[in-house]
Amino acid sequence: MKAAFALLANSDVHNFVRRLSWQIHQKYRTGTRHASLPPHISLKQPFSVSDLSALEDYMEELAGSIEPFEVTLTELQIVPISFGGTDYGLLWIDVQETEELRGLHNRLNEEMNQRFGNSPADFDGDAYHFHMTVMMGGQPSEIYRKFLRGIDNPKVNLRFTVKELGMFVYDEPMGPNSDYLSYKILPISS
Repeated sequence: MKAAFALLANSDVHNFVRRLSWQIHQKYRTGTRHASLPPHISLKQPFSVSDLSALEDYMEELAGSIEPFEVTLTELQIVPISFGGTDYGLLWIDVQETEELRGLHNRLNEEMNQRFGNSPADFDGDAYHFHMTVMMGGQPSEIYRKFLRGIDNPKVNLRFTVKELGMFVYDEPMGPNSDYLSYKILPISS
């Protein structure tokens, strides 16, 4: 099993992202499996976990130590991803990096390694790029590029105050057809 931590979008951003996801699916038949998770900004991508109850205890501590802060979503971008040798598209909204976001990502990596041993996740570290996924998989990258070309302005310039932390769990092996869900949501600074 794997788990991940993320900051959840508020209802306005959630509704914007899901409306966009549905429009893309209706036009290009991309599928909606990715919508099993609420719109979010990942702090740590999926990592292996063997003791979910210990991870829940850690999440309680983490959520209680984070103060609400503002994030800015800037523009729609296309990123190619590969699962099992097949290339797919990923449409995300770029998130402006802040000291709070980078600090939380680095803190998670450090504390996870201290408490749970080696817990690497794809893309951890200084090169980690903060984003909010709109649509993933289901069609090749070119379909996503076609959609983006059809948008007059990819800039979104959305802001919201982060108030919730989420934990997601995943079956292995991971891929476009694996099972995953939003396992736990906590208010931050509770």
